[in-house]
Order: sequence, then C-alpha cells, then structure tokens
Amino acid sequence: MFNANATELATLDRTLEPLLARASERAAETEQLAMDATRLLSVRPDQLAIVVKQPFFKRLLGGLTGNTQAQTTAAQTQLFEMQRLSWRYLQLLNERELMLAHTMITVKNNLLTLAVKETETRDMLTMMANRISERFTALEQRVETIEIQQNIHSWLLTLDAYDYPDRYPAKLRMLRVIQDFFALKSANWTVTEIKYLQKALKEVELPWREGITLGDFIDGLIDEIDAQGFDAYDRLIEVNGAQGRIEHQFILDNISAPSHKALYKIADSYNHSSDVIDLLADQLSITRREALKRVLRGFIEKEGIDTSITIPLRDLAVELLGCRGLVLGLSGVTTAINPKLQIQQPQTENKPTTLVATRQPQTHKPIDSQGRYLDLGDGVALDTQTNLQWMRCALGQTWNGQTCVGSANTFNWNDALKVAKETCYAGYTDWRLPTINELKVLIVEGQKPAIDHKAFPNTPYGFFSLKWFWSSSPIASKAWYVDFGNGYAGDSDCGLDLHVRLVRGGQ
Repeated sequence: MFNANATELATLDRTLEPLLARASERAAETEQLAMDATRLLSVRPDQLAIVVKQPFFKRLLGGLTGNTQAQTTAAQTQLFEMQRLSWRYLQLLNERELMLAHTMITVKNNLLTLAVKETETRDMLTMMANRISERFTALEQRVETIEIQQNIHSWLLTLDAYDYPDRYPAKLRMLRVIQDFFALKSANWTVTEIKYLQKALKEVELPWREGITLGDFIDGLIDEIDAQGFDAYDRLIEVNGAQGRIEHQFILDNISAPSHKALYKIADSYNHSSDVIDLLADQLSITRREALKRVLRGFIEKEGIDTSITIPLRDLAVELLGCRGLVLGLSGVTTAINPKLQIQQPQTENKPTTLVATRQPQTHKPIDSQGRYLDLGDGVALDTQTNLQWMRCALGQTWNGQTCVGSANTFNWNDALKVAKETCYAGYTDWRLPTINELKVLIVEGQKPAIDHKAFPNTPYGFFSLKWFWSSSPIASKAWYVDFGNGYAGDSDCGLDLHVRLVRGGQ
C-alpha cells in the first residue's frame, strides 16, 4: 500500500488530479472524502462483503475510481487499489495544503485510532499522522495577525458567567461548548478560532490538554445521559439546516469519523434499539447502561477503530466541531457568519437553544419601516444588523401579542446576572444580560425613548426615576448601563436597582 515507484506514483497522481483540482472549491466533499479515505485504510479483505455496502465505500468508489455503478461485491485487488489511492490522496491533500485546519486534526485523530495490527502499517499510519500534525503546527506559526470574530471573543470572555461546570457534567459540558461555538460560527474556522475553542474548554474547567480514549468518551457520555436524561443530550447534538432538523440517519451515512458517529449511534440506541438493549442486559445479567456501553463499543470497534488509543481532549472537540460543520455543508447549507443570514426560529417550545443561521424566513415580518427588526413571535425580535435576538419587553412586562404591558421590574446588577441565567422564555434557556456594546446598538438618537418604538414598545425611560438598563459589562467596582431616555451610556454602582432587557445569540 505504501511503497510505489515513480511510475506507479505518476499513475496514482493522474487518477487523483481531477479530485485535487476542485478540492478548494468543494471543501465539504473534500473533507468528507478525506475522512472516508482514512476509514478505508483499516479495512481488511475479510471485511469486504460488509464494507462494500456501506455509504463511505460507495462514495470512495465513485470519487477515487469514477465508478458510480452500484455494486454488492468487490475483489481484494480492488480494495488494495482503492487503499493505495486513499493513502496517496491524503498525502497530496497534506502536501498541497488542501485540507482545512480542523480537517487536519480530524484526519490525524482517525489515523492514530485505526485498529491495525501489522507493525509496518501501524508505523506508516503514525508517520502520516505526525506529518499532518507538523503541517498544522507550521500553519499555526504562520499566523502572524490575530483576526478573531468579535462575538467569539466576547463569548469567551464571558463564558465563566454561564456556570457550565455547575450545570453540566464533563462530557455534556464539552458538547455544550461546541454547540455554543458552532452557533457563533459554523464553517471556515481559522487556526486562531480553533485555538479559542480549545481555550474555551479550559475556561469551563475541562482537562483540555489531557488525553481521552474513544472508549472512555463513549462510556462517560452514557453515564451522564443516564443521570441527566436523554432529552438534554439530544438537544446538544441537534443540527438544523434550512429545512429544519437534520435526520440522524443522514449524519450516520455521510460522516465516517467514529467519534461523531458514536454520538448519533447513542441517540439511535435510545430511540430505536431500546428493546434490543434491554434484551441484552437481561441475557448478560448486567445493567442497561452497561449493555449500551458494550453495544456502542462494539459498533465502533467493528468500524476498525481502536477505542483504547488516547487523543487530546482539545483535538476531540475540534473533530466534533468540524464534523458538525460538515453535516451542515453536505446538507446544502453553509452558515459561516454572514450579516445577511438570519437565525432560524424554532418550531416548538421544546426545541433546543442552539442558534442556527439560515436564510431569512419569509414568515418573519419586519417590525419597523427600515426592516432592521424581524418579528420572531412570542415577544422576540431579531436585529438583522447584529443577528441578536432580543426580548421586546423589559423583564416584568408581559407581551400580549401586540405590545408590552405591565410594569418592568428592577434588579441590582448581581441579581440581574442571576435572573438572566435562570430565565426561560419563548422556549429558550440561554438568555443573558447584554454587553454594553450590544445594548448601545439599540440606541436611536433624536427621539424619546431613544430606542425603536415599534420593536421595543413601552420601554421605560426617565432620568429621575433611574429607569436605566443594566449591561453585563463591569468597570472597576461598577457596571455599565444605558439610559434610553437620552441615549446615554454610563457606569453605576452595582447596588442600584435598574431595568433588564435580555438577549440571546450573536452573529
């Protein structure tokens, strides 16, 4: 598989050249094929009868050889040739710098975890993984300027305020961080942004530098789901496209990275294989939880993966993020940050809190004459300039379908932060106190109140009654606020009782 003379290499390269020529233009398909090629390297001849029917093999057959005819059998010589092409494809992607940064990490992880017994093959896989890792390190060193999306930076700076260590056990906590990061930017991550994701793991008190095996990751997830409930887990792995929730089967068919497949096999086991799990538990006289662990480990190991190989937790997180983005890319929707893209409104109150950017829904009508604010229903407005979702009423007021009624409550700054984290509204639990910069964007100069009347009706204002609004931004021993009476931003003692308007999401 690994040794080829100059003539053989030239033949392989000619076969692969059309794929490589369009690699940059078709990033999602290239990333998918790179994962598939990695997966193929662990396939033994005695596994052909099963593998030939799997989606990843069919994609490789068409992508590497141009054979798009359906088939149910394959010869060992065909497997060997496809493995040689896969090996060379990965080499050339790396050498020509055609792999995205997160794809490098994913392929490196997968190469290291392939269950291969032959010493020569094992050594060559490790060598390629090291070369890809070296390429990623070189890419890091070339990043001379830090151009980070401001919303990602702001999220990282305020991450400790979300109390994730108290709210989520370790494995689910990592999935929540990935979900948050993905909501802020869902494709085309820079090396610097990948580092910010890894830093976020540290901020939520995860052992980001330490290694973890895929087996331990699966076992830990199942333990946490058993304790927290399946619904909490299901919300953290949901991916939404333009047409709504992307089906698990689509994800399982199109993503061959074992760690990511494990997430959805867990969900599949809860949803569709419950009776089988229960029967296995009864037959082996073990708990249902232990039976599920055995089934999941068996599934991954059957894929040719060594579940005992250790990879850094930070790299696992990048792999899961990248696969999530690939799902969206392959489903036909790319949602990297774009001010012209809007946040999709969930269909029911039981939907998860993830923000997913999609094209502006036709049912979301502009509230104001300029079309800046869209009505998302339930007293929630989308600011299309910032992609932030705002409560149209101050806390304490009630949205009656037309306007805000009742009196707004007031809170000192610490209580405002606390009530924001505890608020569930319009089916979402990720409301927060806005930063001072976010709050200032709402200011409309030259009118009173200095805020859009239609988007935010009956906004309290008035200097003498201190009808100001808290931001989450501290300054020394004080905190910033905005007075919508005159559009002024100032700082105040944290003990004062001021109004609160909550926000969620970001670009």
